[in-house]
Order: sequence, then C-alpha cells, then structure tokens
Amino acid sequence: IMKQRCSAFSILALYALLLILPPQAKAILPGDEKNLRGRLGLGFTNQIASGVDRTLPALSAKFYPSRTTAFSLGLGFDTRSNDSALGIGLKGYKNVFLESNLIFYVGLGFAFVNRAGTKYQGSGFIGSEFFFERLPSLGLSFEAGVRGDNTTGSFSIRTIGESFLSAGMHFYL
Repeated sequence: IMKQRCSAFSILALYALLLILPPQAKAILPGDEKNLRGRLGLGFTNQIASGVDRTLPALSAKFYPSRTTAFSLGLGFDTRSNDSALGIGLKGYKNVFLESNLIFYVGLGFAFVNRAGTKYQGSGFIGSEFFFERLPSLGLSFEAGVRGDNTTGSFSIRTIGESFLSAGMHFYL
C-alpha cells in the first residue's frame, strides 16, 4: 500500500511540475503553432466521469484564456429511473507542445458522480487535441493517465485511457 501511495504521489508531482513549466517544444515553423486563445469549444467528452461498469458521456465546454492554458466543464446525466446518474467535472490543461494542427497537454481533473451513491474522482493525465487542416475549428482529443476515486466504497487508483473515437470532440467558436 505504501508503495502504491509513493508511486501515485510521484506521478502527481510530475504532473504538477509540468503544469507550471512553460511550453518547451514548438512547431517547426515559428508562429505556426495552434492558438486557441480566447476561444470557446463546445462538444462532448467521456473523460470527465466514469463508473466501474461504464462511462457517463458529458456535454462539455472548453475555454482557452491563454495560448497555453485551458479549462473545461462537463455535465453528464442519465434519468432512467432504475439507473439514474449525474456527473459534473472540471479540468485544467497546460499545453506543453504546440504544432499547427496539434496540441499536446498535461492536466488535472476533478469530478463529482452520483450513481448508486456519491463518488468523487480526481485525475492526472496527458493528452492531445488534433485538428484537420481543412477543419481548423474542430478538435478531436485522446487522453491517458491515472484516476483516483472512491467508486468501490474505498479509495482506489487506476489507469485510464480514451481514444480519439470516444474521448471527446469540441467545435471552437
């Protein structure tokens, strides 16, 4: 148990360090980096909250207050009477690699999930959002990392991974 906690602490410390460092990698052509500063993306994500048995898709809004920082809010719900669920999640992103059609980032997230009881989830992740040259406002993303939650009634840590087909998509206004 102590070894798991030390490992989890090391991973979270690495994420925290990457969040405060300035981006080091750049696009091949200076000035060609993707810049979403001041833009709002609307779409969906499966990365905000998930239960043991399945994910809870969420409507999502992602905002870039600066070229290297973004925040998102996700809200997912299911009103079936025998399997109702609600998930609200917040995420913070720090861009560490910028190219003309790709953003590589690290981030931290927190979610509240109410499905068969109240659960809290925290996550640290790396991910990428990529854009097609002819569709510059449509971003597709994937993420991988670790999530800690109390889904099983006690605190547990597990790995997570979502492909670009299920992770999320945002259209930037």
